[in-house]
Formats: sequence, structure tokens, C-alpha cells
Amino acid sequence: MKSKTIVLWGREDLLSTSVELFLKVQQGWQVFTISREDPLDVLIQVIDGSHADAVIIHQANCRENAQLPGILLQNHPGLKVIFVSPNNNLMEVYGKQNILVTSSADLISTVETDMFSLPCKTV
Repeated sequence: MKSKTIVLWGREDLLSTSVELFLKVQQGWQVFTISREDPLDVLIQVIDGSHADAVIIHQANCRENAQLPGILLQNHPGLKVIFVSPNNNLMEVYGKQNILVTSSADLISTVETDMFSLPCKTV
């Protein structure tokens, strides 16, 4: 299994504690936990310093900043941003891909390609 670095920005509740424990038992994974009380600047500093592969954010932490996924992805193109919600058991997953376009076929191929191969369940 490939090693991963994950930043968890959440609440001090059962969901966040469970997610943290689940991630920490994965072989080779490093988990940085940031308190809900810490400001957004601390989250960004930890992501910058750790070269995180993913950041998991408790959805309640971002009510004031709807642009957060875009900001994080712009500055960290390989990052996966995951929002978790304890209310409906759904995760919102954001990622960014950069694709060099050399012909119109590249654009058509990008639109046609299923970028997310994970099974999705719509509500």
C-alpha cells in the first residue's frame, strides 16, 4: 500500500475521532489532526508543510467559506479535498486534473471520459 499524508480538520466529536483512528491504522499513512478551533490559516500551513495527499474537512467547518475547495486545489493541484457530513453520511470529494490540450480531440476525450471511477450513490 502506498503511503499517504492526510490532514484532518474537524470537530472534537465521535465522527472525527473515528475517522482519525481509522486512518491512523492504515499502514504507512501519516495523519495530521487540526482542531476546529484553529483558523483556516493553520490548515493551509499544515497542508503546505506536510505535502498532504488529502484533506478531510468536517462540513460544519466551512459554512462561511464555500470557495475553500477551489482555493485549496488551486494552490495544491494534486490534493484531494473531502468534506464529510455526519447528518446524511455523504462525502463530497473534490479533485483537480490538469490536461494538456494539443487538439480538439483532447477536449472531446476529456468531456467524454468518466473521471471518477468510484461508485456513486445519488440521493
